[in-house]
Amino acid sequence: MSEGELTAIEQSYRARTPASASLMARASGFMPSGITRTLAWFAPYPIVFERGAGASVFDVDCNRYIDMFSNGLSLMHGHAYAPIDAALREALSRGTAWPGASDAQIDFADLLCARVSGAEQVRFTNTGTEATMLAVKLARHTTGRAVVVKAWDAYHGSYDDLEVGLQGQGELPSRVALARFGELSSYEAALARNAGNVAAIIVEPVQYTGVVTPPPAGFLGELRELARREGVLLILDDCLMSRLAVGGSSERFSMPAPDITCLGKWVGGGLPVGAITATSELMAPFELPGDDSSLYHGGSFNGNLLGMVAGQIAVRDLTAEAIARIDAQAERLRVGLDRAAAETGIAIRTPGVGSVFGLYVLDGPDGAIDWNASRLLHLAAVNHGVYYGTGGEFGLSTVISDEEVEQASAALSSALADLARERAVVGTA
Repeated sequence: MSEGELTAIEQSYRARTPASASLMARASGFMPSGITRTLAWFAPYPIVFERGAGASVFDVDCNRYIDMFSNGLSLMHGHAYAPIDAALREALSRGTAWPGASDAQIDFADLLCARVSGAEQVRFTNTGTEATMLAVKLARHTTGRAVVVKAWDAYHGSYDDLEVGLQGQGELPSRVALARFGELSSYEAALARNAGNVAAIIVEPVQYTGVVTPPPAGFLGELRELARREGVLLILDDCLMSRLAVGGSSERFSMPAPDITCLGKWVGGGLPVGAITATSELMAPFELPGDDSSLYHGGSFNGNLLGMVAGQIAVRDLTAEAIARIDAQAERLRVGLDRAAAETGIAIRTPGVGSVFGLYVLDGPDGAIDWNASRLLHLAAVNHGVYYGTGGEFGLSTVISDEEVEQASAALSSALADLARERAVVGTA
């Protein structure tokens, strides 16, 4: 195959998405690369979606895709979830945001405190990014120290300090120190390098950005103990992985309660909602009327009516039974992928926990990730009507049926076969 020649997979994609191509060309005139969210982009151009329903999304070319990404794990119950849809229609007649509390806000705070380990009080934000920002702000205020320790490659939202360790960004002196996820000794070293200056350790229970990475057995509990021993706060960024158990990832991994838990993504029921939870003592700086020890926290849409209404239903309907069902469905998908990969001679990895996993093509058995091949597999899957994250991320919603899981498994097997044929063509060119 000559340089610049389209692969058969890309040719197929272009043939089935002309309306997306046209709209993305137009969008590029108004938005960088035609998008407003980095992970939405993939070559040769991303899909332009028209609507979503249940576990499916539909593009402007009338193609249907089984959604295995759930909008970055933010749609726990799929698209246009009927109970949320009905409740929002009713709530809209009351307005959208008020300058004070609402009954829905109080009820939702009560529900979260009942479910989240160590939660006595809640502070609402609009996104998970705002939640992690607020958690860091609270930790620094409480301890009087500035340094936060986080893991390389860990994503905690679009906040400069917490983007350290991504895309090659090194430590930020006096602000952010880096450690290796799963390696307790590297956290100990980061604390030692910044002795007396560390406010908190922030950690994702399962790393999702880059390569999906479950924690080693016992690691999260050991990290909790390390934070206590060193007198620093532990912030659990559970925006993504609170889906793993009714009580969140601390329950899933039998982890002692963190000092602060950050929530976001799916807890808004498809609307932008974030929150932090902690003990009443730790939340005391937010108490009013304020004094010199108080901490200001504004936000016109914090705890807005629609997000509170939708969020209550989303959290209420994530039951232990629903979690067990989608965990089992994800496991069937991973088994099917491994079987199809063996049949086609494609080496893959599918690391994950419960309903969350990643799919990566390797450059050989037990080899490194071949990102070019992984991206081509993603495009092949799209051609066969399955959408997952552009970086290989999967996260199932509670509304996906067993039939849709079987359809997706067959489609992914076909995508692997397409990739194998492409490799054969390249090998003989």
